[in-house]
Amino acid sequence: MSAEIAAHAEVLRTDARALAACAERLRAIEAELKAGGGAPDWLHASVTAHLAACAVAAADLETAARRLSRYADTATP
Repeated sequence: MSAEIAAHAEVLRTDARALAACAERLRAIEAELKAGGGAPDWLHASVTAHLAACAVAAADLETAARRLSRYADTATP
């Protein structure tokens, strides 16, 4: 059982890394929009909101993965 739990924790870590990568891509898009000018305000707001959501979700998943890993360490096999 603990190996299965640890595997789930690793899936969460993988998902957290994917969301962190999305946040980085959105950060680059945000910088390009600011540098280029001319983009509508709603687009800036949308990119900023999605960037924040990705960053928060990545952090939440990483926290869940850590907690699940600790639980897996104490669970009986």
